[in-house]
Amino acid sequence: MTFLPDKFKNKFTAFLARLIINLVARTSKTAKINEDAIAGARDKSKNVIYAFWHGRQFMLVWTHRFQGVYLMTSYSRDGELQTGIMSGFGYNIIRGSHRKRGAVEGTLELIKRIENGDDAAFAVDGPRGPAFQVKPGIIFIAQKTGRPIVPVTFSARFKIVMNNWDRYCVPFPFNDCAVVYGRSLEVRRTDDIHAKCRELESELNRITG
Repeated sequence: MTFLPDKFKNKFTAFLARLIINLVARTSKTAKINEDAIAGARDKSKNVIYAFWHGRQFMLVWTHRFQGVYLMTSYSRDGELQTGIMSGFGYNIIRGSHRKRGAVEGTLELIKRIENGDDAAFAVDGPRGPAFQVKPGIIFIAQKTGRPIVPVTFSARFKIVMNNWDRYCVPFPFNDCAVVYGRSLEVRRTDDIHAKCRELESELNRITG
């Protein structure tokens, strides 16, 4: 497809990715473990902020589809692809940027949506890593909005773990999968952001295994 414009390539790749996710999800059994963590978090707040590792989002795209969840993506090529995939599953996309101004504008818009009662989700080690290290953005937003963070991951019996920066996990069709929720995390105004990053990191690693 070298002769095709990048925009068309991204649309085709996003379409193909959605087909693969549909195939895997519809032919697999997916158990939800500790799903009560969401209800427990919602007892304290109407809406929640989901936190997941970038490489462990495949099945989460399916299990949380068409729920009005907000995500922020960049204007990079990867961001365009992510937008094409996620919007096809009913996610609301806020476009940010790796540039400071765009990132700030995107963050402010996301905070506004969360304060209005919408759920949000973050790949907490994205978009470029290092893998399995929580960046402070989600903690800052949870602190500003007062909404709880719900860690979530997935596992699969049969899978390929790709040799890229995020160790992206791709499950096979006709599989046994599990979506696992961790203990919710609240961030108070006086909490240390970096300490909370480590706390969230520890919980995500615990449920990911």
